[in-house]
Amino acid sequence: MKNLIVLFVIFSHTLFAQDLTSYKDRKNQVISSLMDVTLVERGKHGLPKAIARLESDPYDEAALTYITNDLDNRYQSMFDFPGMALALCRYWDSFNEKQLKKIKRDLEKLAKSDKQGGEGFLGHGTENHATMMWSSAYLFGQLFPDARWANGMSSTELMADMKERLRKTFKDVYDHGYAEYLSTTYEVVMNFPVEMLMEYAEDPEVKAIAEAFMLYKWSLLSLNNFEGTILAPYGRMNTQQDHLSDESYISATTYYNWLMWGWGPATGNVKLDQFDDYQEASYTIFAALSGVVPPSVFFRLASNDSAPFELKTSASSFGPFGTGVPHWMMRKVFRNKTYAIGTGNFRWTPGGDYADHDANGFNISYHSPDRFNYINCFHPYWYSDGDELDRTADTWYKGTNSPFQQTAHSKNTVITLFNIPQKDPWVNTPSETKWAWRDGHADNLKKRGMLRYPKSVDEKVEENGWIFLREGDTYIGIRPLKSYYEQTDLKGKGLDGFNIVKSDHSQTGFVFELGSKSESGTFDKFRRTLNKNRLSIDWKNMRVTYTDSQKEKLQIQYQEGLPIAPENKMPEHLSRKGIKGMAESVPVVKIKNKSELGYRQWPMIESPSINMDNSILKIDDGQTEITVNWQGNIPVINAN
Repeated sequence: MKNLIVLFVIFSHTLFAQDLTSYKDRKNQVISSLMDVTLVERGKHGLPKAIARLESDPYDEAALTYITNDLDNRYQSMFDFPGMALALCRYWDSFNEKQLKKIKRDLEKLAKSDKQGGEGFLGHGTENHATMMWSSAYLFGQLFPDARWANGMSSTELMADMKERLRKTFKDVYDHGYAEYLSTTYEVVMNFPVEMLMEYAEDPEVKAIAEAFMLYKWSLLSLNNFEGTILAPYGRMNTQQDHLSDESYISATTYYNWLMWGWGPATGNVKLDQFDDYQEASYTIFAALSGVVPPSVFFRLASNDSAPFELKTSASSFGPFGTGVPHWMMRKVFRNKTYAIGTGNFRWTPGGDYADHDANGFNISYHSPDRFNYINCFHPYWYSDGDELDRTADTWYKGTNSPFQQTAHSKNTVITLFNIPQKDPWVNTPSETKWAWRDGHADNLKKRGMLRYPKSVDEKVEENGWIFLREGDTYIGIRPLKSYYEQTDLKGKGLDGFNIVKSDHSQTGFVFELGSKSESGTFDKFRRTLNKNRLSIDWKNMRVTYTDSQKEKLQIQYQEGLPIAPENKMPEHLSRKGIKGMAESVPVVKIKNKSELGYRQWPMIESPSINMDNSILKIDDGQTEITVNWQGNIPVINAN
């Protein structure tokens, strides 16, 4: 019997996280759960596990051998470079002379930008690719000052080149943002290499460049967190967010949010063996291994203690070295104690570029221990023809946005409108391959606005044209503006666990208003109030006005035609194709009869505790003050 008890304790420790109260607790348990992990995988997902073994035993021969041979196998890729840099910076003395010489030889050959004979660390690619390669390359130069790099540079020259690449790119990011904005997959992949640079770079200017970048990224992650869910809009949604991995595929940044901030009532859903079994969790292992701890202000902001507040932010399109077009995505967020709403409006590269098609433009999140705690709403433009199995009209787990959706949002109230033309306006542009995803309906675009909500909600009532949902003490009112139908039996990824509401009209839309027990009283009272609220619809002029339960009037005027707004500077890869501007899908919005800011005045960050514009980041929550001024070449950081 005693042996059974011991086995149960071991099993429980292996599978279920015991004390998850704080970031430190979660970090320590992730690392300790991997102390005896079997090193089977090659490539990017095995390396962080080998380093985690060294945390328990710095002279673990199996781990050291694994790391030594990591760059010399057919699975070698750019994802190996940050792990190699971390292993060498932290455990240099654990490797013997022969091992260090082998690693050095392998790295010397990879000082290149191509993938011939092994993938090099001097390319660019997407934004997360660039940060992985360049942050690591800088540290390789620092670690091996006498290396003979394949590109002919000395280590001093290599470090200077990487420093300038990072400086230029991150300075551009400080000016107007980036494209892989809060990505469910790539946000964490972009961040952990810079944390390593911040921890181990010896040049104080490089440290400042890395720290300034991470202060901006932690600002975004904490402000846009609601119990582990990233609030929309965000870029590069390669898969949906999920809080129950027994049945699902949890995205990489969702694991990172669990490590950093927890998932509220769903925090205990994570089992520690996932960090061995699930590849997407491997990037969070790197974050757990990092010696860099974000300032306490970000943990306070990530919790709901700071709610309620409104947030405006802006992100840019993609461009090499951060040269994307400003104000690609204008975001608006409202965070309350039991719910949060994230919406936005977009400007489009005509036809789509890089990750336009994989952005998520809308979600409502609420307090819940369930697998899903959010609602999405969009028009199926990008994937509507269904030629590929994961790009159909009901593909919800990738990007959910459309050039034909425009949204007005004030605090707990949202109006979103759809105005879908007959024909695709961007045939074959800018990429025939991407256009092929939607060419099946080029002459007959899907006329549909739709939303999904979790089947797990506690209560649903339909009355007087409203759909009312309740989860715990959170209340959600949804008013379809035209006839709709609901599908409750659709199966497949993105559909399992959800009911789908569809309104099949070329002009349609929805009104959303949220409340809670503390704000609205009972669920019955909330419904009675919304049923009495004034709603005015003018389809001829595409104008909708709604007066919410706080007697605040919200009005949206849909702007048709996707007009092209010329830009003085377009990224080179777009200007070569003759693209001279961005297509606007931005409505005229009035709140209390006052026009909202135009998109060119949209701030980088505007909130009660964090504000950013003109390359200056100011953080002040009453307990912590941090200012980053990056108007010069190198950021100047001041903290209390």
